[in-house]
Amino acid sequence: MPVRCIKCGVTSGRRSNVDYETFICDECKQHEQVVISLYETAKETFLDPSAPIEASDIYEILKQTYFIIQKNPKLSVYAAIVKELLEAFAIQNLTEIDYDELWRRTRSRRNILKVLKSMEDAEILKLESPDRISRVVKPGPVLENFAKVYRVYKAKEQAKTRVASVLTMYAILHELYVLAKLKTKTEIENTFGVHSPKAPWVATMFLWTTRLTKGEEGRHFTEDEFRKFLAKRGLSTTTISNYISALKAINPNSVQQFIENIQPTGNNGVEFIVREDLIRALERIHASRVRENARD
Repeated sequence: MPVRCIKCGVTSGRRSNVDYETFICDECKQHEQVVISLYETAKETFLDPSAPIEASDIYEILKQTYFIIQKNPKLSVYAAIVKELLEAFAIQNLTEIDYDELWRRTRSRRNILKVLKSMEDAEILKLESPDRISRVVKPGPVLENFAKVYRVYKAKEQAKTRVASVLTMYAILHELYVLAKLKTKTEIENTFGVHSPKAPWVATMFLWTTRLTKGEEGRHFTEDEFRKFLAKRGLSTTTISNYISALKAINPNSVQQFIENIQPTGNNGVEFIVREDLIRALERIHASRVRENARD
């Protein structure tokens, strides 16, 4: 019987002596290390009140990869929460916001408590229950640092959108970090339920880890390669089409500028060329973490 990876869903050929509860494909094992490197760097950077976060490599990487969650209805709640938090704490200068009020503002059918607890773990916010009945949300150190940047762009909606997109991607990166640390199918199901971040996991595996492992060749990939990679791991045709459309929409005003150029290929397809500075940023972060871990 073919074995299926518990993280990305890719199936391998028949194997003997394989535990179906714990099987993780080699590509996911590589991606785990990249995700851990990026998350640890992001958290360290965004927690530092003296760091110019907009000038950091990780800020740029997250900003340019935001398109992978932009049209995903399962992940839209993260963007809605981040926008409300930034408006409340950076523009309205509130010190706390009622949990139920935040839920109403996000207009989400999903119970947002689990999302907020994940954001608390990422030090974006703090959840408190002063009277043991109601809950309030207060800014954490990461949110306070992003609020400083957001506040500067008070009258510039497009710039505010970019800041919010990076903080949203950081929240998603934390979910990917949690997934990277889990080792069994049961752990994944118990942690995420039906809301596993599989789509961003698979997309970033192609856009981050595969770019790193392929070296200079990693800057180039075709539309067909991307489609096949995602489809092989069970992503829906709608999700795949959304990703392709976003990659093709390169213009100076878009949030997504992951792609530097597009060239036509045969069969009405295209070849994407990734911005070299993003590849170099990924390399710097990953290499730096590898060196740190080697010293430890």
